[in-house]
Amino acid sequence: MIPLQKKPANHLTEAYNHIMAAMAIAFEEAEPGELTLQVALKSALKAAIDRGELSYEEASEIIETIKRDINDAAEFMMESSSEFHDWLSLDIEVIEYRVMRLFLNVAKNTRVALQALGQA
Repeated sequence: MIPLQKKPANHLTEAYNHIMAAMAIAFEEAEPGELTLQVALKSALKAAIDRGELSYEEASEIIETIKRDINDAAEFMMESSSEFHDWLSLDIEVIEYRVMRLFLNVAKNTRVALQALGQA
């Protein structure tokens, strides 16, 4: 009889969290547009399987869970897109205001420097 390896009850939850963290790191290290979600997911799962942390069946279950979660998040964003748009617009207004203040401050300093140069 082959001895079975006991895994903790939260084994798949921990694996899910590790896979998501590995995907986040992969996206941080990649150049923009260089990596797709599917490639990052498959790479993270393959690494977990190669290390013996997950069986192929467990990896398949995690893939389906992550895909479902991403789909749910996308649906939520679509449903609340007006709220997101309003928040994003507010954020853009704040950035525009700060950039305008910075620009005016630079212009004022340049004008003062030119006046001092003209007087010298």
